[in-house]
Amino acid sequence: MEKSGTQQYNNAKIWQIGLFSLNNAATNLALFLMMQYSYFTQNVLGLVAVVIGLILTFTRVFDGITDPIMGFIVDKTKGRFGRFRPFMLVGNIVICLTLLAIFNTPTHWSSGAKYVYTTALYFVYVLGYTCQTICTKAGQAVLTNNPKQRPIFSGFDGVLTTLISALVPLLLTSILAGKYSTGAFAPDKGLINPAMWKEAVIIICAVSFVFTILAIIGIWRKDQPEFYANASGSQKVRFRDYLDILCHNRPIQMLIISAATDKLGQLLMTGVSTYIFANLLLNSSLQGTFSMVQIIPLIAVSFGGVMIARKMGLKRTFLIGTWGSMIMLAVMFLVRPNPSAPWLFLICYLIQKCVASVGNASIIPMIADCTDYENLRSGRFVPSMMGTLFSFVDKMISSFSSLIQGIALAAAGVGSIIITPNEPVAGSFNTSIMICFCIVPIIGHVATVIAMHFYKLDHKKMEEVQQQLAERKAMNVKEA
Repeated sequence: MEKSGTQQYNNAKIWQIGLFSLNNAATNLALFLMMQYSYFTQNVLGLVAVVIGLILTFTRVFDGITDPIMGFIVDKTKGRFGRFRPFMLVGNIVICLTLLAIFNTPTHWSSGAKYVYTTALYFVYVLGYTCQTICTKAGQAVLTNNPKQRPIFSGFDGVLTTLISALVPLLLTSILAGKYSTGAFAPDKGLINPAMWKEAVIIICAVSFVFTILAIIGIWRKDQPEFYANASGSQKVRFRDYLDILCHNRPIQMLIISAATDKLGQLLMTGVSTYIFANLLLNSSLQGTFSMVQIIPLIAVSFGGVMIARKMGLKRTFLIGTWGSMIMLAVMFLVRPNPSAPWLFLICYLIQKCVASVGNASIIPMIADCTDYENLRSGRFVPSMMGTLFSFVDKMISSFSSLIQGIALAAAGVGSIIITPNEPVAGSFNTSIMICFCIVPIIGHVATVIAMHFYKLDHKKMEEVQQQLAERKAMNVKEA
């Protein structure tokens, strides 16, 4: 514990925050690969886009339903290995095993067998994903409660997310796609070569597992019973507390609306990004080049975002990123991708990614703020339940991203065919992709701006919350 003015905080070492942020990086590696699930199943396995979209919608609904259950279990856990560490390790093992199985699906199987096999594995995958991501959100509350330290996680997370979002496309679209553009897949069709995906999943799973081990080391000293105690003393967690939290905790309500609508747009952008490069710009390898170009600007912006958040608070930082992203998305929709002058569109895209990353990095620490507010409001310290309540609604809304993408492809007349990379697609394909890439995310940002108007946990308010919690805890200690 360290003091800040008259307030005593549970501070973390910088290396602890940095290592623990690798837990989110580990799950993001899996997420970025699974964002290509629709592309892989349609263009490698030969399945129908709309059907895959429906399946993914149902699996994300299932994913959301499991979140509250797992959050309740985690907050009840008090084992010798801590509350979070076991779920981080087991979750990652499940993630890696299911990814390896999905991306090694035999292409000679019948369509029915492929649907059943990949869908069943996807259901198992989301269980592992839920176990591990719960810990990222909930672990924030035990790692540190200092309003000036929580944005530091955003900085580490922003840098790692930047690197992952750049290196995974580079690995897939440039390095491995080029390597496997041989034989029947020459000269530039490596993206639809099954062997490419088999190697990609091995690399991604190996890195994800190493990141998880490092994250466990980062939270090891904080994942102890003395950091679970709430300010009111005894803690009784009931499953029906979810309803009370959802109905009466206004900050988490508004944060859920903001993040879920933004997530829907983000998933759509990522899901169709391969088509942007391969079929609108007609250069799939350019995606890898662009991914490398964006690394330094995004890392610089991440550090800038931390300084803004520490000075202005997480809420204002979130809004700055949202407004900037919304403006650039509108510009991108007007500019449109042009194969003869691709960098005009890509410069706009880079600016959009930079400003959006400033806002996105604030979300996880804001969940921790909502957790502390709930502690003050009701006396319950339930970080896992808060995180999974957030995830539950977030996934319910964002589950429609794959369905929207499938419908858009079907409306363009390409929902049941293999879309060849680096060749233009006739009809309304380009417009459908741009609506998914720009218009839907803009709608999500509008919802965010409205919701944040009713979110009152700014920098000053969080200092008041921590002060009141400290006074309550001191009073309980004296009474004991």
